Amino acid sequence: MSYHYPNHVGKIFPTRTKDPNSERVADLVSRYPGVTDDETEEILTFMRSGRHLLTSNAHLRPKLDAFMDDHKAHFGVNRWEGMALVGGILVMLITAWLIWAALAEAVSALAGTA
Repeated sequence: MSYHYPNHVGKIFPTRTKDPNSERVADLVSRYPGVTDDETEEILTFMRSGRHLLTSNAHLRPKLDAFMDDHKAHFGVNRWEGMALVGGILVMLITAWLIWAALAEAVSALAGTA
């Protein structure tokens, strides 16, 4: 018996249900070379939205790899995204340098007055 969580004792929590979209996309990927353009777009939308297929199914993994290989351009980073990433890193580095310089100036000012 748990003294820390007495309201949880004896309760059974429901298991997580599978996403119906992932089952649909898994079916589409399993038929991959023979999917239509609309079904290809559905797979791409599913994959772009941050969800991932669980590829524990051994016969699904080669089809998913083939799909990803055939549609590399849809999953890559384009020029503008790359430039935004580099710009963000530069802004972060410049901000860190300015903060460091301000702190160094403050410490030297405090050390000079002591």
